[in-house]
Amino acid sequence: MTFLFSVLVGFLVVALLLFAGAVGYGMAHARAWRAPMIAAGCAVALAFGGVGALLASAGYTRLNQSVRPTAFLASPIAAPQSSPTAVADQQAQPATDAWLRFQSDSQDYIGAGKNELWTLVESNFTIRGDSSDAQASASGKGDWWQLEFRAPSNGLLKVGTFINAERAPFVTGKAPGLDISGSGRGCNTLRGQFEIKSVKWASGGEIVAIDVVFEQHCEGGAPALRGELWITTQVGAHKAPPDMATPISF
Repeated sequence: MTFLFSVLVGFLVVALLLFAGAVGYGMAHARAWRAPMIAAGCAVALAFGGVGALLASAGYTRLNQSVRPTAFLASPIAAPQSSPTAVADQQAQPATDAWLRFQSDSQDYIGAGKNELWTLVESNFTIRGDSSDAQASASGKGDWWQLEFRAPSNGLLKVGTFINAERAPFVTGKAPGLDISGSGRGCNTLRGQFEIKSVKWASGGEIVAIDVVFEQHCEGGAPALRGELWITTQVGAHKAPPDMATPISF
C-alpha cells in the first residue's frame, strides 16, 4: 500500500511538470491567445494540485488507519489473578459477625491510646478482598476504621505470621502489606507485622472470613497500635469477643 501511494504521488508530480513544460513551450511560441492559454494553464494546474491533495489526504488516512492498531498488537499479557484494582472494584459485603479490638500505646498516632472494642451491636462492619488482599472497615461510636492485609509478592493470605510489613498500598512486592487507618489519621510510612489465625474464601475466590492479630508502628516510631479483627460474612459463624484485660501479643 505504501509503494502504490508513492508511485501515484510521483506520477502526479511528473505529469504536472510535463504539463507546465508544455504550456511554457506553447506560450513561448504562440503569437496569439497567450492570455487565454495562461488562464487555462493555471486552471489545469490548480485542478492537478487539487486532485493530488485529495489523493494524498485519502492515502495518508488509509495508511494511518491501517498502521495505528499495530502499535498495540504486542503479545497478549495474561491478567493477574488478583490486584489492588480488582479488589477495589469489588462490592464490600456486610458482616454477619465481627468485632475489632484496639490496644494502642499512648503516643501511637492512629489509635490515640485507646483500649477499646467495637462490635456489631453498635458498629457496622464490611469486608472485601481475595486470596492475597483483604480489606475491612468498621464504623461506630464516633469512629471509623479501614484495615488492609496483603500477602507478600502477590502470594496467599494463609494461617501464619507475616513480619516486616510495609504500608499496604505501597509495598515493594517482596514484603507483606499492612495499613490501619481511620478517623482522619493515617501513616505515611509504617512497619509492622500480623498473624492470621484463620481465613476462608468462597468458591468464587472472594474472602468471607478472617481472624487476624496485628501490630503497627507509624513513621518507624516505637509507639505501637496492636489489635485484633474478627469478621465473617458466613451465616452462623461466631467468635466471642476477647477479654479486654488480656494483652494483645503474638
